[in-house]
Amino acid sequence: MDFPFWIHPSIAGGQLIASIAILHVFISHFAVGMGLYVVMAEQKAVKNEDWELLNFVKTNSSLILFISAILGALTGVGIWFSKIGREI
Repeated sequence: MDFPFWIHPSIAGGQLIASIAILHVFISHFAVGMGLYVVMAEQKAVKNEDWELLNFVKTNSSLILFISAILGALTGVGIWFSKIGREI
């Protein structure tokens, strides 16, 4: 099996790794910031008894988990696959 599956002749190995790594770091920073937002918004909603805000936070927590866990893991593995594919 050859890695990476998609090779474009005008993109060098370092550029491919860097572009995937930038996306990975952006997702990780988003996950940390949104994790802090969820905690603070939930505390504020419980303290002020704002059930609409609490419902909003609960319904959107799964989206935040999806973005951070799934997309972060995929881009992390993508960095590894793009590096391996260029070294073989």
